[in-house]
Amino acid sequence: MGIRWNVGYRFQAGSINASRAVYALNWFNIAPGLTYISHDLKLQLVQLGVITTAFYIGLSTFQMVGGLLASRIGNRFTSVLGISILGASVVLTGMSQNLFELFTFRLFAGIGSALFFSPALGLLADIVPRDRYSFYVGLFNGSFNLGGGMGIIGWNFLDQIFGWRPPLFFAGAVMLFLAAENLYALRAYKPDPENRVNIFRRAGDVLRTPIIWLLPIIALAGILTETVVGQLFVYYAETHLHLAANYASTLGTIYLMIGFLGGALGGYIFGVVRRRIILFLGSTVLLAVLTMMVAFVQQYYLLVALMAVLGILTVNSLSMLYTLVVERTPDRGMVSFSLSFVNFVQNIIGAFSPAVFTLIAYYRGFESSWIFLGALGLACAAAGFYMRSEMRGKPKVTEINV
Repeated sequence: MGIRWNVGYRFQAGSINASRAVYALNWFNIAPGLTYISHDLKLQLVQLGVITTAFYIGLSTFQMVGGLLASRIGNRFTSVLGISILGASVVLTGMSQNLFELFTFRLFAGIGSALFFSPALGLLADIVPRDRYSFYVGLFNGSFNLGGGMGIIGWNFLDQIFGWRPPLFFAGAVMLFLAAENLYALRAYKPDPENRVNIFRRAGDVLRTPIIWLLPIIALAGILTETVVGQLFVYYAETHLHLAANYASTLGTIYLMIGFLGGALGGYIFGVVRRRIILFLGSTVLLAVLTMMVAFVQQYYLLVALMAVLGILTVNSLSMLYTLVVERTPDRGMVSFSLSFVNFVQNIIGAFSPAVFTLIAYYRGFESSWIFLGALGLACAAAGFYMRSEMRGKPKVTEINV
């Protein structure tokens, strides 16, 4: 395992979380620009769904690549490579002239994001004390929501002033700056050479662990809600609820930024509560039910409350998922791979949720889309109550045979 800093680990963790925030900003800053992109490039609703889906195709298909690469070259270099690709792709997205170019650069933005996620969580597992890990995972996911909220509300105003292209140039440049900062701030990190041996055999051992397959399916409501609400709710609020752009972006921002507080608080609570599996399953079920409720709520202040609760539950469900995965990975050198596989399973399903959501909305209406989204997450979460025994217990750490 890599070096654990007893002094100054908060600085390294802060550097990772700052990158996580700007990483999220570059996920969601395209959301308030979709209306402008649609008008500028003459794109239809389904084509907008294709653009958002492109990102998640890259994100999902390269999750396991990121985990394996981190096991070979280390978490630090892999995570920095990921946000470098993301930053460059966002700059190029702002230069796109047609649907094909938008699709391509959003695809590569997703690939870069995939290379950052699990190695960054692996870095946190190496850096912070074990008894503080769930709290820092909550902050990690909360930072995602904080950055995403800034991307929606901030880029809503920037797009109105400068158009949709220059704000993307700026966001990509900030990501590239933080890639260089991470390379410097984490320079003392040295992965254990023993963690680089027998990678594929050990990856196979991880894939033969049933819980690694069960957890991402049970928590599917988190990624479905995060994907669709984060990418398409602003557009939904503007076109279906006929809200002004500022009001629609405010709702999207509330969903994301309130989630930051929920992540920090939820991470702490999950670290000390005794009935953790029940808390995990209950939060996921409630998240799925409230996602369906979006179809029936149109009053603005009720939407504000609903978005706040959805934001808290989304971050909490994903933070609990990642904490459980880390705790139940026997081989500590394969933590990044385990996390990447869990994210792969979730995102390979979530990747197509914007396209499916917009297709259902096109033919059956947005109400049917929200109900379908929540019902799918609810079915997966409910199945978890029948598998509680599979999720209990922590495996012993596996020794590495060189």
